[in-house]
Amino acid sequence: MLDLPPVAVEALVGSGYLVPARIGKSGPELPLSDVKAFLARNADNGAGADMITAALAATTGAAAPAPDSQVELDPQELLDALDGRASEMARRAFQIFATVFPEAEGWTLRQQTSFIEQARGRFEAILAVTEQGADVDAALFDDLREVGASAARSGSPLPQLLVILRISRDLVVQTAIELAESGGRHAGLALSLVLTRILPAMDRLTDALAQGYWEATLGREEEALARYRHVVERASDGVYEADLDGRISYANASFAVIVGRRLSGLFGARLSEVIRPIDPSGTVDELLTVEPHAPVVHLVVARADGVRRLLSIQPSPRREGGELVGYQGIVRDETVEEELEADRAEFAALLRNDLRGPLATIVGLGATLESHADEMSPSHAAAVGRSIRTQVERVSRLADDLSDISRLQTSRLRLYPRPVEVRPIVDAALGSVSRDGRSTAADVTIQVPPGLNALADPRRLEQIVANLVDNALSHGAPPVTVRASANGDEVRITVADCGPGVAADAAPGLFAGRATPTRLQQARSSDRDRGLGLTLVRGLAEAMGGRVWYEHDETETRFVLAVPAPVRGT
Repeated sequence: MLDLPPVAVEALVGSGYLVPARIGKSGPELPLSDVKAFLARNADNGAGADMITAALAATTGAAAPAPDSQVELDPQELLDALDGRASEMARRAFQIFATVFPEAEGWTLRQQTSFIEQARGRFEAILAVTEQGADVDAALFDDLREVGASAARSGSPLPQLLVILRISRDLVVQTAIELAESGGRHAGLALSLVLTRILPAMDRLTDALAQGYWEATLGREEEALARYRHVVERASDGVYEADLDGRISYANASFAVIVGRRLSGLFGARLSEVIRPIDPSGTVDELLTVEPHAPVVHLVVARADGVRRLLSIQPSPRREGGELVGYQGIVRDETVEEELEADRAEFAALLRNDLRGPLATIVGLGATLESHADEMSPSHAAAVGRSIRTQVERVSRLADDLSDISRLQTSRLRLYPRPVEVRPIVDAALGSVSRDGRSTAADVTIQVPPGLNALADPRRLEQIVANLVDNALSHGAPPVTVRASANGDEVRITVADCGPGVAADAAPGLFAGRATPTRLQQARSSDRDRGLGLTLVRGLAEAMGGRVWYEHDETETRFVLAVPAPVRGT
């Protein structure tokens, strides 16, 4: 098949171009597939056999010596001559490339010049590797890997790059033969050099380019995967993955906030335990779908803290290699949109109730001043002035709360959570709460250990604590206590008082921001007057990745705020 004498085949085996399956009694035994591959690489229908024979004959001495009129070409002289033909080979490389890829004919002159310059650089690199052999500078291969990496980053296909390398390989071989045979000199030693040095050098160049190409490709894929993970982790929509048993294997932070659970407590929990429809007949079976384009599922659910939410869920199956391995979904909280009209009426009612008290006080005190100012002592007039100022400050806070609620609902309120010490935040919050012109800090007991840190926006955390303390002082009964402690991966701040709490039917609506005007009118006044403050508390808590809830027992009433604890080391 090779049309070569045994000694030539042994030379090919010795130089590594053919790898025997084993060495038999009569010599190396070669796999048939390897022989066919060797012929395909080195000849067209056997046309290259004479070249191989001549090269191997020069190496092994199997052929007759060349005539005296011919002289061997020195290998270094051949390499120098090839180096001088690098520019010519580069131009020929473009011509051949344009034949294989006709679109190159439409390149601009600048693009063609750039291709030729790069090709010339490749030929010089080939000859440098050939000349230096095993001692070639590692920096050269680093450069070649970078060439491959640049090709991957620019989107150049690897097959096109390999075609360019094959063209370069063939041109070096062809030019070496032309140089060797010019002036009557025969090509034996030159072709031996091609087989034993230039072609291995090309293999090393190809390996370096391919390595750089695939390293960059894999790096780009890893970068894209990291970017995708970042987007999913920071998404405002909830994202979950569940196994075939419906147990959650992944969830992002937004999903935990939407369902009112701690993120660490979600993993391994059943989807049916986390997403609980209010309707007893409702199930989450629709979320465990095998349909690739399943319809959106709308569910009204009760969170772990009792809050009602309307969820829009886009479920889909998760497959690997065409096999079902689990389920996934994107969850959006549409409660605000669904109840927007009701919320407007609710806010109007809450605003009327919250403003009625301070405005009535201001009007009454103003009328008193108008009618009896001449009869008042200076101390009485000062007390009336303090009361008016206190009520005006209360109205101002209500206006600020309403503005913050609006910004929360439109996602325009920016929060900047960072590790902060809780005790100074509580002290500042108590200092901002006043009654009849005096600070109420002395009326509140603080039980917060020093050095306890939370991951929160300090200004908004102070606002939450101030609202909860104001709520306890206004609607509860003394003593009022602020407690804080670490609890796993979160910090809990509790504002407790000894008041009767709220009516059982009013408790679910305390933080939900929802109640019909009829329910609002029927609720007792102490429950109605809690108003916007608690709605804002819930919104701020959730915006910081936390939660808030109401508790009551025989001894006290408690409003509990939980915010994330800082990650260790931050």
